[in-house]
Amino acid sequence: MRKLILALSSVAFMATSAMAESPAPAAAATEVKMKIKAKEKDGTVKAKVAISHDMLTYDQAKKKGKEANFITHITATVGDKVVYDASTSQFLSKNPLVKFQFAGKKGDELKMTYTQLKGEVFFATKKIK
Repeated sequence: MRKLILALSSVAFMATSAMAESPAPAAAATEVKMKIKAKEKDGTVKAKVAISHDMLTYDQAKKKGKEANFITHITATVGDKVVYDASTSQFLSKNPLVKFQFAGKKGDELKMTYTQLKGEVFFATKKIK
């Protein structure tokens, strides 16, 4: 019995390892308009990002006879470096305003990306002033 359990656990480990090695294809990102303000002072960049989104919750969607659609993930990157990362839910406000700060410099490009419930990815970029 002990050998059977070990064999099953090693098969499960190999299956999960194989899945981890082959990532799912990334969704194609669509560029959208976002109001992005990013200003550097003394090596610190303060960023404000206004995202236009209806944020239709499950209850609201049911009442309107539509499908739920809200932001599930927000990420900000500068080059290859992730400077802001948030996992969100349907309780994020409509047209959210996101504020954060990070170490950076003028001239770098801040890229804001968000993912909707269905997996669609949207982004916008702005040079840091």
